[in-house]
Amino acid sequence: MNPKNKAFRLRRILVPLDASAHSRAALEAATKLAAAIGAEISGLYVEDADLLEMCRYPFAREICMFPARSRRMETSELEKDFRIQAEQIRQMMGLLAKDTAVKWSLTVRRGRVAAEILEQVPTADLVVIGRLGRSLTGAPLGSTVRRLIEHGRGTALILKEGLQLLPPVITVYNGSNLSKRAVNIAGRLARAVDNKMEILIPAQTEREFEKQRDEILSFAENDPGMHGLHLRFRHIGTNVAPALVTLLSSEYRSPIVMPVDTINGDAEAVQSLINRINNPVLLVQ
Repeated sequence: MNPKNKAFRLRRILVPLDASAHSRAALEAATKLAAAIGAEISGLYVEDADLLEMCRYPFAREICMFPARSRRMETSELEKDFRIQAEQIRQMMGLLAKDTAVKWSLTVRRGRVAAEILEQVPTADLVVIGRLGRSLTGAPLGSTVRRLIEHGRGTALILKEGLQLLPPVITVYNGSNLSKRAVNIAGRLARAVDNKMEILIPAQTEREFEKQRDEILSFAENDPGMHGLHLRFRHIGTNVAPALVTLLSSEYRSPIVMPVDTINGDAEAVQSLINRINNPVLLVQ
């Protein structure tokens, strides 16, 4: 492989956490992956400074759905809630890692949630994050996930509550450096998902498809991290996004490792694709 595409080493997984079910799903997936490949997990809980700021205003109310009631937001109560949530997250991390050799830590910071998470992204090899946090807006993607996509930072696995990492791991290869990196990362992820991997190749002709397939087989042979994997190749059309939506919605609930340059690379196209599928998506940006 080109030196620019050196083997992906996954040593530290960053997991932004809150009290949501999507957040727990992200932590469960990260723990499974870390156990399979020997990585460590760094949890991050951000005490939301915007909520604290709102406590200054007399009209700020906390709405409780069950039972239906509201109360004025108080700084002291919010501080208490922060401490309780941090402890709940710490216990959850300890329980999930209890039966594995996974090393974990939890960092608690205070600030604007998305900004604090984005600041920590460069310190990790992979970010695992739930599609939604505690939002009640009905949006298909949480604000933090949208910021991650818009900024194009890091390698991020985005998944929702109730989804598991099921075989095979899917990726898309178009010959670019980014798609070579995606194949490399997908191989590492496949170690945690039954060693099965399917590579989708957008190509105009059968000959072009075979050329791309042979490229992958060549560098996979020289990458110890991909030895022993069960590889399957599929020829898809060059209009990648619609082809993926059709294929993933009809056949798979597997994780897809997506190099963003295969779908134009702009944030709007990436968000649109993620909104239309239910699969866990590992973005390679």
